[in-house]
Amino acid sequence: MERRFARRMLLFYGGYFVCGGIAVPFFPVWLQAQGLTAVEIASVTAIPTLIRVFLTPLAGLFADRAPNRRFATIALTIPAFFIFLLMWPARTYWPILLISGASFTLWALALPVAEALALTGVRRFGLDYGRMRLGGSVAYVITNVGAGTLIGLLHPEAIFWLVVLALALSVVVSFNLPVTPPAVRAADDAARPVAAPVGKVLRQPAFLALIVVGAIIQSSHAVLYSFGSIHWTALGFSGVEIGAFWAMGVCCEILVFTFSQRLVGIFGPYGLLVAGGLAAIVRWVGLAQNPGFIITALLSCLHGLTFGAVYVGNQHAIARTVPEKATASAQGLFAMVSAVLMAGTTGLAGVLYRGFNGEAFLFMIPLPVLALLILFVYRRLWPMP
Repeated sequence: MERRFARRMLLFYGGYFVCGGIAVPFFPVWLQAQGLTAVEIASVTAIPTLIRVFLTPLAGLFADRAPNRRFATIALTIPAFFIFLLMWPARTYWPILLISGASFTLWALALPVAEALALTGVRRFGLDYGRMRLGGSVAYVITNVGAGTLIGLLHPEAIFWLVVLALALSVVVSFNLPVTPPAVRAADDAARPVAAPVGKVLRQPAFLALIVVGAIIQSSHAVLYSFGSIHWTALGFSGVEIGAFWAMGVCCEILVFTFSQRLVGIFGPYGLLVAGGLAAIVRWVGLAQNPGFIITALLSCLHGLTFGAVYVGNQHAIARTVPEKATASAQGLFAMVSAVLMAGTTGLAGVLYRGFNGEAFLFMIPLPVLALLILFVYRRLWPMP
């Protein structure tokens, strides 16, 4: 049962993150090919994140009350696929903004639901979260390199159809998720010591500190996610090289996920967040200098810390402090905070990139600095999970 559960989660993450491996680095390139400006590209990228601010809590409640979390994931990925198809005849800003916003929002809302299911496996079977999440990272790497190669050979219009295929794959793997009915989840909770009320747990200062700090560090990726590929293209890097930059980062992320259990045992969520914040400062300083292929590749490897270590730290904070029946809601809270900050920084990224080009990365540095200051204060006031 344990191995089957882990295998299904691994396959889901693998199929789900194929879409991210195409959309994150290359969808802005497709938007640029449609004639959108830097500010318009930033707004199209930010809108799904902003909408999730309002819908994520509802998606969490829906998942906690659905017959099972597989049902909830399917109910989100299917409409995401069909809505995205409506964008093919849309070649102007407003239709692209509305259609892509609706599609990518629904697709993104499925992830916190699946994450809650993965944490069920962590609690019930003692599974290694990082090993399950590894499927997504591997798929992301392969997709980065493969899509970069194809886009280098084909017209940018191919990006649209690659995203369509990736969304279809998200639907397929959703049907293969393991099932944990509400009665089983309730039995799991009953077998554990009585937990604090959900509202009280979610308001714990230490828990909130980890969630907010993680969201701040993640939001500092806004310029990279929105304009990284566009910027590297302007510097003369090929599609294969750009795909390699993204892939190298995720390869290092894979290493973090592979050894996540050991890393959490040594450093705890607090230590992983500190490492991610320090790495983010180094990364944004370096990318602003246009340092050439080798240094850019090395800076891309810091993604293992700026994203991977931060993400693992947040997930283990949730697993240690939140009862099973509220994990989807806790994931929703984390996603909501992340969405608020990411939407703001992504909207700002368009203005910054238009005015400063690569130096826009420098404006992301205050975010990890702020995150480290918050960690410093909270470390002394409240014990970390």
